[in-house]
Amino acid sequence: MSSLERPRVAIVTRHWGEDSDEETFATRSVAGALARVADVEIIHLVAPPEEARIEADSVFRVHHVALRGARALRASLLRAALGAYDRTRVPAPVATVLERYEGRAPDVPDILSAIAPDALVLAGLHQPYDREVLGIAGRRSFRLCVLPFCADPHRLAEPGVASLLDAADVVGALHPGELAALRETGAPHAQPLDVGLALNRSATVDRLFGVRFFGRYVLVLRRFPLTAQRYARAVTHEVLRDVLGGRVSVAEIDGEHWRVADRENTVNLPVNPSRVNLWRLMAHAEFTVDLRPPGVLGREALESMLLHTPVIAPEDSAAMAHVAAANGGLWYRDAGELLDAARVLMDRSLRAHLADQAAEYALAHHGEMDDFIARAARLVLGAPAAAPAA
Repeated sequence: MSSLERPRVAIVTRHWGEDSDEETFATRSVAGALARVADVEIIHLVAPPEEARIEADSVFRVHHVALRGARALRASLLRAALGAYDRTRVPAPVATVLERYEGRAPDVPDILSAIAPDALVLAGLHQPYDREVLGIAGRRSFRLCVLPFCADPHRLAEPGVASLLDAADVVGALHPGELAALRETGAPHAQPLDVGLALNRSATVDRLFGVRFFGRYVLVLRRFPLTAQRYARAVTHEVLRDVLGGRVSVAEIDGEHWRVADRENTVNLPVNPSRVNLWRLMAHAEFTVDLRPPGVLGREALESMLLHTPVIAPEDSAAMAHVAAANGGLWYRDAGELLDAARVLMDRSLRAHLADQAAEYALAHHGEMDDFIARAARLVLGAPAAAPAA
């Protein structure tokens, strides 16, 4: 590559398209940041398998590649069963079965050979193809960056995952908890990625229609976005409201159902379940309570912190890792601890102190997009990249 050419980056991932999950958001964010300084091509592993095709997606050239024989549900059930027995190791026979459930995408090596990238990013641990194409560190022609997107740190003990991390020149972590877990497994080359988040703050000045009547409120996230998972059982908004002594109302987001309630009144909010409307609720809440299964990024926790609203997050989650690093809220193991944390955050002085710390951390690590572009370029390309074109 001459000094006048932009570097070429290939990203291999299952996480592309219009999905609203955190893995796809993180992949597209990294790809977008890299596109400012490099030519980026995506190798998208598609399941159920489709006919191979190439298409343009914004500034990206996307190679849709069939992923055949993947059994994601079976793999999840096997990991759950294994976790009930011993989460610290994976017996060789089980590792073999898990590898088979990953499926196969045999076209990936040929596509990579044709692209001839200067840097290769593996976004997510699902990389089922001949690993010999990755070469050996120090001998290959490209820099290899692995982004594990690992919500469960115990997966790092799987032999296939360990070999992938060992092959990498650098490993990027989405949150402080993932970074610590990677380094504990012996990955000194792990570095923080700190995905940048762009918020439309002007859209949060006014409250949602219908909320003002209820005065002060706390925000409960039960399911967001629409495609996200939710727990069948969790603390109800009625219990939370009663525990807080009726001093505040409770606004709740549960997929398409948004409502706000006090002791006497409940209003279903007739709003589009959009992220901008989420921000409007967050910006005016006393604090945010996250009742959802853990994700890989903790995006909504970070957005709440950017909006100067402290967070109560579930333990052992990306959200908790951010909250703990910022000292920008509290976390819980069970319903009792959640309710205790909510009572504590009703203290105005403490809440204001945590809100200040939350906003300072979130802005420093995730609020500056130019910094994120430079950080992604350093992580993936190594040396600082040329300044992006205006």
